Amino acid sequence: MPAKFLSKSIWTNIVIYVTFIVVILTFVFKFKYLFTGETLSGWDTPGHVVLAKEFAILFEKGLGIGWSDIWFGGFPVFYFYPPFYYFLVYIIHLIFSISIESAFGISIFFTICLLGFSIYTIGNHFFWKRFPLNIRLLLGISSILFYFNYAGEGLQGTSIVGIVEGTVISSFTHGLFLLGIVYLDQFRLKQKLNSLVLFIGTTSLVFYSHLLSSIFYSFVLFIYFIIYRKFWLKNIKELFLSCVFVLIFISPVLFHFFKYAEYASSVFYGYSYPPILSILSRDVYDQALKASQFGENVTVAFLIELLRSGRWIYLLIIILMTFHLRSLLNFVRSRFLTTVFMVFFWLSLDYSFGYIIPNIKIHNYRAFDCFFIVFSILMPLVIVHSVRTQKKFLPLLPILISIVFIQFYLFIHFDPIKYQEYKSPIWKEARSDDELYLYDRLLSKLKELPKDTNIQPEIIKSKSLFGGPHFWIPLFYEAGIKNNLGLTVESSYYTTLVFNWESFGFSHTFRWGTEIDLRENLLSLKKENEVGYFLDFLTRSGVNYLMGFSPEFTDFIKQSRVRLEVVATEGPFKIVKILQKQNNKFIKPIGLIHAETLNQNKEFGYQHFLKTSNLMQMYLMNLGYQTKIIRISRNNLDQLELILPSLSSLILITDQNGLGEISWLKNLDQKGIPTFMLGETSLTRSADTTEENLSVFLNQLPKFMNGEEFFQPSHTFFEQKRSTNGIVLLDDAAKEYWIPYSKDKQKEMTVTLPELSGKLYLGFMIASFLLFLLGLVLTKIEYFSFSKAKM
Repeated sequence: MPAKFLSKSIWTNIVIYVTFIVVILTFVFKFKYLFTGETLSGWDTPGHVVLAKEFAILFEKGLGIGWSDIWFGGFPVFYFYPPFYYFLVYIIHLIFSISIESAFGISIFFTICLLGFSIYTIGNHFFWKRFPLNIRLLLGISSILFYFNYAGEGLQGTSIVGIVEGTVISSFTHGLFLLGIVYLDQFRLKQKLNSLVLFIGTTSLVFYSHLLSSIFYSFVLFIYFIIYRKFWLKNIKELFLSCVFVLIFISPVLFHFFKYAEYASSVFYGYSYPPILSILSRDVYDQALKASQFGENVTVAFLIELLRSGRWIYLLIIILMTFHLRSLLNFVRSRFLTTVFMVFFWLSLDYSFGYIIPNIKIHNYRAFDCFFIVFSILMPLVIVHSVRTQKKFLPLLPILISIVFIQFYLFIHFDPIKYQEYKSPIWKEARSDDELYLYDRLLSKLKELPKDTNIQPEIIKSKSLFGGPHFWIPLFYEAGIKNNLGLTVESSYYTTLVFNWESFGFSHTFRWGTEIDLRENLLSLKKENEVGYFLDFLTRSGVNYLMGFSPEFTDFIKQSRVRLEVVATEGPFKIVKILQKQNNKFIKPIGLIHAETLNQNKEFGYQHFLKTSNLMQMYLMNLGYQTKIIRISRNNLDQLELILPSLSSLILITDQNGLGEISWLKNLDQKGIPTFMLGETSLTRSADTTEENLSVFLNQLPKFMNGEEFFQPSHTFFEQKRSTNGIVLLDDAAKEYWIPYSKDKQKEMTVTLPELSGKLYLGFMIASFLLFLLGLVLTKIEYFSFSKAKM
């Protein structure tokens, strides 16, 4: 048909469909680097690739969770950071016979597609499906681009800039739980079994993907059930059975989370840009701030930069949202998502829940991502509401097309890689030839270190060298040595101790924050001009070497030159060996028991013991002693006769001085075991008296010239680990201390993690995935099947 005979509506539709295709192709072109198979730039990204490799090792053994020695002196891998995403990476790796790095890049592209699809699907389900296809496409494109054009702080974990920095797994999980809500609401509307099957499968996979996001998902479900309570009260049987099936499928995740939560570290995120400032673009504010340093008014500079950059559209949407918020809450279709929008905006500003629920103390900046996703979904509806209130003056279709073109312009010109200060998305391409040569030389030097070396890296919050602080992770992994720190810091309480002891000469390093903050107490006990406390802690932890590159690291070496030996130098990097402190008095380990364990049969808690024992170590180091402090737990009381021969003494922590405690200690004294009663509050309130009393007590104990026999190979303590030929105790560095049943079999003692839980975990995770696939198959069968013909 000649062009002049085509109607205006047909031309409009052609423009819309072509725009849709161009946007899709632009996405593919923009992220084509994800298919190169090369190592990617990013803050957390290198660590996730290493975890994907660790999961592949476990999966090939038939395990979903297990033990890894690569970080923290060993840690329970995937107990607190679920592995479903790494399972998908492994499936891609297996199907296409490609490397884990290649599979991980493809998985990131899949996550971006999943997020876009999920945003469109939930928006279409609740709002857009009543519109014609061309309008639905415009609404969907504008919503997706609004989300992906986010230009705030990357470490907040939001949109593409967050994915670039390595928060891909939480983004993947958010895509899943948007679909989970859609499947659940489809059952409400159509009451078909396949929707309920999909909801159960998707919900289970959310919990197997990211614990923090699954908690957010639970909040969203709670809001959903409250808003649609009339329907679900009438269908309480279906709701109850669905919850039962979900709980059965995710039982391994819940069991390990609640059973072993005390061994996981909860950390705070220090600073992130406020929500509205992040929406309007971090770059806009930074440019305005820079202009204000040259005498310009920061407000005027901000507004000018906002207009120049095209980010004014985000300010417009915020203003429109403010005026239409009440109508969105009153509108039946939008009430649910608007409530979610408001709740997560609140959570992005407040981290009170972090004090109540273990392991989510960084939830405020991740809550922002949930808030912004919902904001992006509501954005087209806000436009529609605004146009309809002024329909005499504002035609809907041209305005939607204009918004899509503005958003598309921003998407084309916004480079999240450069925005996050990386020269290239490919790690090697972002490095100069000199840097690549230096990296190879460092790798060669590290491979020359002794086997089982555990090395403490200097982590600096900077991208000036090798692209970010986590470049150490693949470097040490490839060299085959242990990294004393790592990525998933919530998976080990040891990181909390490291961050406290770094206050002695290493405080310039990047720290996520600590749940047990002993820094003030530790520093108050510090002797003048003493810089060896951190090194003594590392020695007790089984750390052999330090490695760093900053001027502060060089100064630390100079201050500690008696204790540190430089073994290798490459460019600004130095590898130093930690030496034993001269004139140290070594004593056999000291047992530490709490009075409540004796009197009230209460456990000497993991965190409580670590806090008390590390404060005690300050006194011991000040007095020139080096030893380990070992916890005597409630379960160890029956084994005390086997444990005592391996100890130099036993200290009872109490503030009561009860007759029962004194009698118990006298009984040990009569057996030749030196004992000491120490008031718990005296560790911080009566430092001089405590030090004097400890000095008198310790002088009575046998000393040794060398303490190597008391410092065993370093393995992180974890309650689930077992030994068949000895006792495994907890020491003050959150490490294991082994006492074999027979002294002549010390070297033969083995401590292992039972594999049954790992096999069950993997089985339930795969079953959840298969249930999800079954739901998809049932949906497709229903879609493609024909209705019965009337005969």
